[in-house]
Amino acid sequence: MKLTYFENFCLSLFSNDVSKKSSTIYHILTGKRTASILYNAQQYRLTAYFSLFPKIKRQQFERLINKMERLELITADSEGEGYQLTEIGAKGYQQYFMKHTYPVHLNQLKNGAVNAYFWRKCLFVTQVLSEVRHGNKRYLPLEKEWKNQIWLKNWLNQHHQDKQTLAQQFGKEWLFLLNELTETNAEIIVAYLTGHGKIGKTRRQLAEHYGIEPLEAEIILTDCLAELIEWIERQPQMVPLFFSIYSETARDYSGITQSAAITQKYLLNGHSIEEIADLRRLKFSTISEHVIEISIVDPSFDLSLILPIEIREELNQMLSEKPNLTYQELTEKRPDILFLWYRLAQIERRHRID
Repeated sequence: MKLTYFENFCLSLFSNDVSKKSSTIYHILTGKRTASILYNAQQYRLTAYFSLFPKIKRQQFERLINKMERLELITADSEGEGYQLTEIGAKGYQQYFMKHTYPVHLNQLKNGAVNAYFWRKCLFVTQVLSEVRHGNKRYLPLEKEWKNQIWLKNWLNQHHQDKQTLAQQFGKEWLFLLNELTETNAEIIVAYLTGHGKIGKTRRQLAEHYGIEPLEAEIILTDCLAELIEWIERQPQMVPLFFSIYSETARDYSGITQSAAITQKYLLNGHSIEEIADLRRLKFSTISEHVIEISIVDPSFDLSLILPIEIREELNQMLSEKPNLTYQELTEKRPDILFLWYRLAQIERRHRID
């Protein structure tokens, strides 16, 4: 039985040697932001796809799991809680993606919102500067919301040069970025753009043109954007206009929730978790979940703000000797160690391995 792009992609998220719960994968793909789901996303090595498909219905996903099990593409583990990929399943999705695009640049947990808003702004700037180049002031703007139009006006005013010169420079930067992509991917990016005398194509139109499913066309765009952002981060001096859009967007969408961002500010100002919980009138467990979220999303976060150095070293040693050490086993030896410390040490270890 032939599988769709979505079905093959979901199949690829399972593993031959590690059992994974289908319910957890569902929550990862739909973007459920709890400490446990974020932690499992890291352990399953699926943070790249966090919230990639936020609109999937639970019943739809369960039908897919049943179908894959019926076709012997996955098999339930001995405890009946998770699934592993079979040889048939592994061979099937690998053969499929030899002819179809598999995303390799995504980091949805950290950059998913950044990518989406960055692209939206790029589309708007491209349209406006394209019309500027042709001296046309009568057109329907892509963005109807007043706040987005105000953003564009402010962005244009930040650059102290006439709009014609600005439009030319923006066009040159587009060419630089497109040259970093494959020819087909560059064509797809350009096809989405709207400008003077040109209306951007929909993903369905692109899918029909390239003989692929609409979802694959969307994934190609998402992955291309992630790749372009990698280039922008590495060579900001080559694309200063794009970098200005990206850096502003990244500042507004850090990859963590607004509440976790507030907790992070308190931590950076030297407050303990207990103090933050008291100041914010939240539970210790809630602030602990914020810390777990921050540490998973941002590997560079300084754990010494929370995790004492001696405890950190001791936990690292214990996890090196026994990677699957449970918290219950740990507390039998060291009942004074907090669960939060244990979890942070696990997260840090996974960051090092990855």
